[in-house]
Amino acid sequence: MKKFIITSIMLIAIFGLVLSGMEKRLDKFVGEKSFDIEGIKELVINNESWDLEFNNSESNKLTVTFEGKQKDKKNDPVTIKSKSKRIIISQQDEDGGFTDNFSFGKKGIIHISIPQNALDTLTVNNSYGDIKMNDIKSKNVIISNDSGTAKIEGLSAEKGRFTSKDGELSLKESSLKNLTSASTSGDNYLMNVNSPNMNITSVDGEVSVNDAVEGKTLLVETKSGDITVAYKEVPTSLKITANSNSSDITLNLDSLKLDTDTEKSKVGTIGDASNQLELLSKYGTINAE
Repeated sequence: MKKFIITSIMLIAIFGLVLSGMEKRLDKFVGEKSFDIEGIKELVINNESWDLEFNNSESNKLTVTFEGKQKDKKNDPVTIKSKSKRIIISQQDEDGGFTDNFSFGKKGIIHISIPQNALDTLTVNNSYGDIKMNDIKSKNVIISNDSGTAKIEGLSAEKGRFTSKDGELSLKESSLKNLTSASTSGDNYLMNVNSPNMNITSVDGEVSVNDAVEGKTLLVETKSGDITVAYKEVPTSLKITANSNSSDITLNLDSLKLDTDTEKSKVGTIGDASNQLELLSKYGTINAE
């Protein structure tokens, strides 16, 4: 048994050295490109595995910088195209076979600086890379994510639409007139997000809304994911519906008058009930305070 363990460790070490040597032989791929923001209405990013970082820019230029690894000099892993009023950034992994699945560290990163309120639409189609976004203002923000982590702070938009399979969404200190988030097993964490219309759905992922601001509608629906909503200030005018077959529903809200109070369903009002809070889960727990 000891010989087997020692042999396994040696094989793993040798395999790691081989792969590490292959990584060193990859060429660096770096670049920068800037565009005058006037005339640009939409930015589209199609990203496979590199990390994405978005920041606001004080200049009147949209600037893209990138740094990563390139295996084949004939095929650029990142391309940038300008078409009509649209900028399209595409990152595609090179087909390297079996060893690509065992590469060490991150493959690359793309930094994007965007002037405030310059874009009508920002669209991100992401597979495996992580997304960081700070202080971005755009009319429409659309993020489609497979399994990467999206950390967004200081977002200001009229409409925000987020979809995810397994990736986690963290949205903080942001303001959106309409917010829609749909995920399969990815968790949704929102903190101090001001949105009059908020619709969050998930199959298995957890949904947590902290420092919530009372708005017109807040709908959260999951299949087996737990739901937590905590208001920043005590709601003054709210109609509340909470349903779960888990029989685990807790509502700790001042001045709440319950019309229906069972293990699986609680319906009530605060004030004249001009706003709506609807929390629905088939098997998950529900907590609101």
